[in-house]
Amino acid sequence: MIPIPFAPTILEHSAALTGHTPSEAARDASIMAEAHIQAFKTYRPAAVTVGIDVYNIEAEALGCHVRFYNDASVPGIVSHPYALESDPGQIRFSADLGRIKQILEAASLVRQQLSPDVRINVGICGPFSVLIELIGYEAAAEAFYDGDERVFPLLNALLEFQKSYCGEITARGLGIIVFESWASPPLISPDIYRAYAAPYELELFTYMKSLGQTARPLVIGGDTRGILDDMLDTGTTLLVSDYNTPLTLYAGKAHKKGITLRANIDPKLILNGDWPLIQARIREIKTIGSLYPGLNIIAGTGVIPYNTPPGHLLRVKKYLMENEQ
Repeated sequence: MIPIPFAPTILEHSAALTGHTPSEAARDASIMAEAHIQAFKTYRPAAVTVGIDVYNIEAEALGCHVRFYNDASVPGIVSHPYALESDPGQIRFSADLGRIKQILEAASLVRQQLSPDVRINVGICGPFSVLIELIGYEAAAEAFYDGDERVFPLLNALLEFQKSYCGEITARGLGIIVFESWASPPLISPDIYRAYAAPYELELFTYMKSLGQTARPLVIGGDTRGILDDMLDTGTTLLVSDYNTPLTLYAGKAHKKGITLRANIDPKLILNGDWPLIQARIREIKTIGSLYPGLNIIAGTGVIPYNTPPGHLLRVKKYLMENEQ
């Protein structure tokens, strides 16, 4: 079984490698850059995604309050300042809002320090996820199930906001990865994803492609079987098969579509060092990958917990890189 590249999702864990809390790294571009550079030097992952609390950035820029901590807790949103009747005209992009400029600066510092052949991404959110952060999950879910059309002007404005953000990222020679975890079932139904999330992902990926972004990853964790075909129609170039999904199904779909498959390993197993289950998952990834010649398959994870021992991640990478008979 051939070696498989490793692309763990390292966000707050990067801060632990430099002795900082997630909140310290989240609020200082130089600390954030130092953390991600150290994470790359430690693990040599397939790509680097710069950020700590990636789901907060756009929502904070548009008025959500983020709580920061003195311990290992990850910063979190504690207010939802928008309502369905809010004026979409309030949603206008500026790199000076919130911590956007800080994220761009941190990613640019990482880009300057690492080899040009290392892909450096900035994590952004899909318009659907930003909307839920702005108005709150309960209000959003009620609007979606009621077919309240007031969500569409807000989503349209958020789409334009994200297009502008993508332009700023691209101008700095950086890649983009789109996180959309609020779209993961069972948080919403496949019908809601199809009506309110997928069309905006398609528009966003189409725009990213026009900017020259050849890699357009869409990251939605959980059991996404109910929205699998809709995800594939968004124009994403990467399909995530989370640890609780049937890998054979996802491999076949990714192979047919000609896109990359990221097969996730449960980050809790890595945190706890549950080696028999980790090795079984790696054997599964390698075995299924070998069944589809030409499939570009990588091993990923959900977000690696802050206090994960570095030796655990290095051991996982060692298993993945071994060329077993």
